[in-house]
Amino acid sequence: ELTFGFGATLTDVASSVIVPGRSMTASRLTVSANPDRMSISGPLRLGQVPMDVTWARALGRDASPNSRVDAAVTLGQSFLDEFNIGLPRGTVSGSGGADLRIDLAPDTAPAFRLTSNLSGIGLALPALGWSKRQASSGTLLVSGSLGAVPRIDRLSVDAAGLNAEGAITLAAGGGLERARFSRVRLGGWLDAPVILQGRGRGQSVGVVIDGGTLDLRRANFGDSGGQGGPMQIALDRLQVSDGIALNGFAGEFSAEGGFSGRFSATVNGGATVQGTVVPQDGRSAVRIVSENAGGVFASAGFLQNASGGAMDLRLLPTGGEGVYDGILQVTNLQVRDAPALASLLNAISVIGLLQQLGGQGLQFTNVDARFRLTPDRIVLLQSSAVGPGLGISLDGIYQLASKAMDFQGVVSPLYFLNGIASFLTRRGEGLIGFNFTLRGTSENVQVGVNPLSALTPGMFREIFRRPPPEVSQ
Repeated sequence: ELTFGFGATLTDVASSVIVPGRSMTASRLTVSANPDRMSISGPLRLGQVPMDVTWARALGRDASPNSRVDAAVTLGQSFLDEFNIGLPRGTVSGSGGADLRIDLAPDTAPAFRLTSNLSGIGLALPALGWSKRQASSGTLLVSGSLGAVPRIDRLSVDAAGLNAEGAITLAAGGGLERARFSRVRLGGWLDAPVILQGRGRGQSVGVVIDGGTLDLRRANFGDSGGQGGPMQIALDRLQVSDGIALNGFAGEFSAEGGFSGRFSATVNGGATVQGTVVPQDGRSAVRIVSENAGGVFASAGFLQNASGGAMDLRLLPTGGEGVYDGILQVTNLQVRDAPALASLLNAISVIGLLQQLGGQGLQFTNVDARFRLTPDRIVLLQSSAVGPGLGISLDGIYQLASKAMDFQGVVSPLYFLNGIASFLTRRGEGLIGFNFTLRGTSENVQVGVNPLSALTPGMFREIFRRPPPEVSQ
C-alpha cells in the first residue's frame, strides 16, 4: 500500500484542447495530488475572459475519467464577445462576478452551468422597455455546453421586475440566432411567451410574441432610441383600461424611428376593430376604426343595443402611461332599447321618439366627442349626437370598472326643425332643449330633467348647468 501527497507549481501554461476552439493560458498554476484526487488551481484566461479556477478529478484504479472545473468569472461585454453571443450593443453594461462549473468528459463537449447575482452588471432590452441598473442585484442561471458553437439550453433571469425562462440558439458564425422564452413576466404588465430573433451582426433583434397578456394600464415602455427590429405580436388579451380589453390582438410593428404598425382585435371579445399606431412625443398615438360602431359600443358596455355605423377614434398620448386625449367620430348609428335614453324621452314626454326607440330604433347621423381616457375613467369634455328626430349634447365622467356615471347635457327633440338655430348653442343642441342629468350606473340610471330650461333660449341655457369637466394639460 502506497500513500503519497505532493504539490507543484506550473508556469506558462497553455491549452487549446480542454475547451475546443478556445485557448486557455495561465502564467502560474498550483498542482496538488494524493491517492484519491488531483487538482490544478489558480488564475487563468479563457480567451480574453479572466477567471480563477480549480480543476479536479478523481484518481485510482476505478476512478472516472471525467473531471470538473469550478471557476469565479467576470461577466461583461468581453464575455459575450469571446463566446460570440451576439446580443446588441448596450444589452450588457458594466461587469460583475459569476460562478461557473464545467464538467469535462472524453469525446464530449464540455457542459457548463453559470450562476450570478448580477451585482455590478447592467442589462437592457429596449424592445421590451426594460432595464436593470448596475447597482441592483438579481438572479441569473445559464446552462448548456461549450464548443465551436456554444449551446445554451437554459437561461433563467429574475431581476428588476423581469422574470424569464428560456433557451438560446447561437448562429454557427457567431451571434444570436434565436432566444426562445417560454414565459416572460415583466413589471406586472406583460405575461407572455417571447422570441428574440437574431438578424445578423449590427442589426436589432426581431421580437415575436405569440399569446399571453399585456396590460397598458401599468405598461412602462422604454425609449429604444429609434432602434428596433420588426415585431410580430399576437396577444390573447390587451388590457386597455378598466373594463375595456382587446381580445385576439394581432399586429405587425416596428420600433425603428418610434413604435408604429397596424393591428386588428375584438373589443372585449365582441366587435372587430382595426388600428394604426404611429410615434408621437416619445410615445404612440393610436387610430382605431370599425364598420360596426354600435357593436363596439355594445362590446365596451356603453350602449347595449346600438348597431351599425362607421367609427373613427383617435387616441393621442398625454400625461402618464395609459392616459390619452381622444377624438371620436361616428356616422349613421342606430340605437334602440337604451334605458337611459328611454327614461329621458319619457321624462320630456316625447312619445313618438320613445316608440321609435322601442321599435326600429333612433337614427343618429353624426356623433362627435372629445374626451380624456385614463386607466380607470373617461372624462367626457364635450360630445354631441344628432339625427332627424333628436339632438343630444353630453359631458361628464364615466368610471370604467364600476360603470358609474355623472353626466349632464341637453336633449333637443325634433332636431331637424329645432336645430335651425343651433349656431347659437352647443353642437347637438337646438334652440329649444331640456337640460338633464344622468347619474348611477349603466344598469341603474337616475335621470333628472329641468323642464324650465325648455323655456330658455339656447344661448342662455348655461345658467341651468354646471361647467363641463376640465383636465390638466
